[in-house]
Amino acid sequence: MMEEYYTKVRNLLEKILIEEKQAIEEAADLIVASIKEGGILHVIGAGHSAMAGEELFYRAGGLASVNPILDSDINISHGAQKSTAMEKIPGYARVLLESAGIRENDALLVVSTSGVNQFPVEAAMVGKEKKLKTIGITSVSYSKTLEPKNEYGKRLFEVVDVVIDNKVPPGDAVIKIGDLTTKVAPVSTITNCFIVNSLVIKVVEKLLNENITPPIWISAHLPEAKLHNSRLFKEYRERIKLL
Repeated sequence: MMEEYYTKVRNLLEKILIEEKQAIEEAADLIVASIKEGGILHVIGAGHSAMAGEELFYRAGGLASVNPILDSDINISHGAQKSTAMEKIPGYARVLLESAGIRENDALLVVSTSGVNQFPVEAAMVGKEKKLKTIGITSVSYSKTLEPKNEYGKRLFEVVDVVIDNKVPPGDAVIKIGDLTTKVAPVSTITNCFIVNSLVIKVVEKLLNENITPPIWISAHLPEAKLHNSRLFKEYRERIKLL
């Protein structure tokens, strides 16, 4: 079973690498444009999708200009049922984004594999209303099998500027064991982390191509980290609350 899981994950990552390369390029262009305008990248998602923001935030080798919106009421670590319920409440994503201090020159990454609930679609709609550059990570094929569960009657992939398809199958889990009707071993976290780190790579490449020094965190264990990272703290602390 482990070998089957490995094969399925590898195949999904290969599909993303081949089929989503252009979308990742386009999303990176939006983030680069935002950085050049003095903006930051806000990352928002409910439940396990919020882990993409954690992966990008304050990460050795990652961009410093990332603001993860990790609200306790939408995060499963503070209550699984509460998180699920909060994802359905109109107005909640708007409050979070506005309290995060979003600005017109910022970029917004919304992560939702199903892409049909109120929270992710509202987040994307608010981002567009506020004239942010919007990016969505979602499963297009999975989302198409579901009816929108939000006041807009839309799916995430229908409302963002750039869509990156994480290729996750319906239900997320991919391994069937014995007579169990329920599959195990989800794949969305792995595919999402591959996508967001691929975005980092592309953003850094594009900035360097324009002779712009990318704002990248260095591991705190390295001797040069204290001075290097202190400059990034100074630059971004005002806009990124969790710093």
